[in-house]
Amino acid sequence: MPKHIRHGFLVGIVFVAALTAGCLFGAGPITSLELVVDNSRLFAGDTAIVTAVGRTEKGKVVTFQPQWEIVRGNGAFEPNGSQAVFYASDWDYQGMVKLRATYGKLQAETEIEALGLLGEIEDPFPKPESAFDLMPERTEPQIISTNDLAFFSNVVALKSKRDGHIFTGRARFVWDGKIMIADSPAPDSWVNALHYTEIPEIPKLSHRVHFERIDIEVLDRGTNYSRSVAHRTGTTKEHATELMWSVTSETTASARWGWGDIQTKLTAEIKSTTKQSVRIEEETTVTKSWSFQHPNDHDVYLYTSWNRVDTFYLSDSNGVPLEESEIFKGWGFSSNPVEIRGSGVVQRTWGFDYE
Repeated sequence: MPKHIRHGFLVGIVFVAALTAGCLFGAGPITSLELVVDNSRLFAGDTAIVTAVGRTEKGKVVTFQPQWEIVRGNGAFEPNGSQAVFYASDWDYQGMVKLRATYGKLQAETEIEALGLLGEIEDPFPKPESAFDLMPERTEPQIISTNDLAFFSNVVALKSKRDGHIFTGRARFVWDGKIMIADSPAPDSWVNALHYTEIPEIPKLSHRVHFERIDIEVLDRGTNYSRSVAHRTGTTKEHATELMWSVTSETTASARWGWGDIQTKLTAEIKSTTKQSVRIEEETTVTKSWSFQHPNDHDVYLYTSWNRVDTFYLSDSNGVPLEESEIFKGWGFSSNPVEIRGSGVVQRTWGFDYE
């Protein structure tokens, strides 16, 4: 894993003396414009907030809505008034990206360095031989990390002492970092004989990443392309709840917990266990405008857009999900995967020449 790159505010300032650009809310005309960027170096999939600051002749900051554009390089904008979120969304573009805000006759520009490939994973995308090759709907997953657990529980089969009825319950197998004989709800009710013994090893909390294709186009030389694309973000409450129960000591949690409690607890648990920041949000569908620009280097381009999916799941020490693991074969455990979509949408483009 690369070290996170932290940067202070980079201020790209271009003051332009101009004629009156407009009068907003009685504050007087904007006579100067500057751009402030909160992150000046981005890996593919990372974002930066760009703020356009307009001032009157007396230095008063006023609210306004400029036009946003990418002057050089690749990426995408999501404008929101005087701010815009810039996405370093082109997987294979490395170099400086010049951004511009325009308001009337005023313009301000700044640059962000795009570092290309996501730092923690290898290029997961296929290698097409032509612009018309069929592309998969999803890439093969890559394991990012496999991490120790202090607590582990899972849903198992139980038999009623009274009538022999089979039902499911949650049992603890690891407590405070130590393996234990399952103790809840009643040791003599296990259907699976293995549950009367200790598990072969402490399960892990693993993290893997794959990408789901959300857009594909064949573009001619020198094409500037933009489209609004809908894709899913977040995860489901049910999956988040199951994973949270399995990796925390709070195995008796009930349905009275709200989604906010689950978000807080699972986010904290993942961060403390994996040392990776993740934002747990309820699943929804969002629509964003993605743009693509390329020079005239090739006759035709195969353009694709992909939604990143981070999955946290219970595994053996090799990163294999519990239900697929040879180590835990026969135990009947679930890996309780939580797929978190939308932490980054990236573009991958290939250029080809006609013979």
